[in-house]
Amino acid sequence: MSSETIKRLPLCEKQQVVDFLNTHWGTRHPLVNNETLFSYYYADGQWTNFHCLYDGDEIAAVCGYIKCSEEENSDIWISIWCAKKGKNGLGLSLMGQMQQLTGARVMACNNIRQNTMPFYTFLGYHPDGLNHYYRLRDLDKYTMAAVSRKNIPACPAPQTELCEFADIAAVKQHFDNFGSSRPQKDYWYVDKRYFNYPHYEYKVFGIFKDQCCRSLVVLRVNESDEGRVLRLVDYIGSPADFGDISGHIDILMEKYDCEFCDCYCFGVQAEKAGFVLRDEKDENIIPNYLNPLWQKNIDYYFFTTHTDSFMMFKADGDQDRINLG
Repeated sequence: MSSETIKRLPLCEKQQVVDFLNTHWGTRHPLVNNETLFSYYYADGQWTNFHCLYDGDEIAAVCGYIKCSEEENSDIWISIWCAKKGKNGLGLSLMGQMQQLTGARVMACNNIRQNTMPFYTFLGYHPDGLNHYYRLRDLDKYTMAAVSRKNIPACPAPQTELCEFADIAAVKQHFDNFGSSRPQKDYWYVDKRYFNYPHYEYKVFGIFKDQCCRSLVVLRVNESDEGRVLRLVDYIGSPADFGDISGHIDILMEKYDCEFCDCYCFGVQAEKAGFVLRDEKDENIIPNYLNPLWQKNIDYYFFTTHTDSFMMFKADGDQDRINLG
């Protein structure tokens, strides 16, 4: 008779997850050992957003997730997945049940290891790679990027208006188009993730067309000793409208004195907004790690349970965060 049980861990028992991961993750995971970030990402009232699979009285595997909205059966991003050595089968079993356990319509994970992609295929999910797009500012010299060929597609003047929102109240006043993409986010998520993130300052813009706010775009200015970079980290709205930001990127790079703007994404055609796809033929280096600067191209991989209308960006899940070591 099987002695395996799965339970969602109460917040008062969170130390069980911390101790398990400190023993079996391989390193001290920064998100669970930092009190502020554990509370930010995984505390949900009297519960944690961790499910634990017990083999008898001992934890054999854990899976932590991040909610995309305030609703009970929110879409989710898997954040941490770990099994005890010799219990990989139980780890797969737990992952295979997470969507049912949480009631999520869409479950995805940002930044999986490339060599684990067959596991997600085995579970019936869709693993893939994020596209890395960039747009250079027209400069004589670059210190952050290593530019062998300056490719800056012609981009017409903006045909839309870009308005920065100071807080979630301003977003609520103008925008309500959350239902056009998956995973589905909401005001609670935008407020928590971008207006109240503990470490970074984000800029949340509304894209207006015909006096209607059709979508939101979130950017962050990354400043380092070598210079500034503009990062497009999220977009909420119809995938077909992503091109409405065309022309605005050049204006923002000039305003914030940024060398380039980059965007890790899936589900949108960023070329329509004047971006260039960094692929295997591109000799330019558009670095991902900027503090400190590491001039190396980095690829991101992910999985999702649903591909219809699915979009993913750099800040989804537990990504776009400071390196806590």
